[in-house]
Amino acid sequence: MEIYRINKNILESVDFNDFKNAQQEHYWMIAEPDEISKHNDIFRFHQSTVLECSSSKQHPRLEVYDEMSFGVINIIQYVDNWFEAKEINFYITRNYLIFISKGKNKLIEQIKSEITQNVQDSPNYNINESKILYMLLDRLTSMDNVILKKIESSIAALEEQVLSGVDKDFTEQIIKLRKQLLYLKRYYEPLIDISEDLEENENGLIDEGAIRYFKILINRIQRLNHNVMNLRDYVTQVREAYQAQVDIKLNKTMKFYTVITTIFLPLTLIAGWYGMNFTHMPELSWIYGYPFVMCLSLAVVAICLYYFKRHDYL
Repeated sequence: MEIYRINKNILESVDFNDFKNAQQEHYWMIAEPDEISKHNDIFRFHQSTVLECSSSKQHPRLEVYDEMSFGVINIIQYVDNWFEAKEINFYITRNYLIFISKGKNKLIEQIKSEITQNVQDSPNYNINESKILYMLLDRLTSMDNVILKKIESSIAALEEQVLSGVDKDFTEQIIKLRKQLLYLKRYYEPLIDISEDLEENENGLIDEGAIRYFKILINRIQRLNHNVMNLRDYVTQVREAYQAQVDIKLNKTMKFYTVITTIFLPLTLIAGWYGMNFTHMPELSWIYGYPFVMCLSLAVVAICLYYFKRHDYL
């Protein structure tokens, strides 16, 4: 467990014994789920939330109590055109903020480095639990515009291929893009709810000066979610364009076979007509009977082709 004492612009690393002996000061802690369970006699968190820290199948949300708030959030990374999610829990009370993560977390390490750098660069830089929590939520979405631009570029490239008439099945690509955007939609909506609950500050645990930061955060996440909805509409348009191209190709195929069937229909009639076994058929004993039927069939084909060509059926 990593424990840091917070004193305005100072972030001082301390051990667990120092924390136990001076719990009225302000602390930021980074812990494993089993460490929270082991020391819950000191923290006195609700047992249900402690058990949830060990679970990997939680839904992102914020639970607000009188003396604490418990949150579940997901950290996502865009790798190989898909998302990898890592869960992180947090507790915020009047005296400390705790991040619970299984193993090292790059985002938390970045926040630590950033705070250390800010403290060194600016002696007047003030840090508190609310600001650290805001930094975590802020960094979750700081690079999401880049992800959305990549997805938008993929959709645009797909649209260009569809409209250019490339003979390829794009169904799998369209479904994958829709799944990506649905994943982001399900990611942003709980994040908006969590940020709004923190901004409402029902239990008064969020520093009043930090509430404006959460308002900014809510606006950003809402814009990102709006962009996701726009991209979903874009994918729908591309899917409809692709379906239209498929229908056009199918119509052309059906048109071609209809023309072939129409051409062979009179030929079938002629073959059936002269295939009848009547005794008195003048053409049977006529020396030019066979060439006549052949020329008649060729004439029918030529007339049909001329007609269909003239009316743009071919």
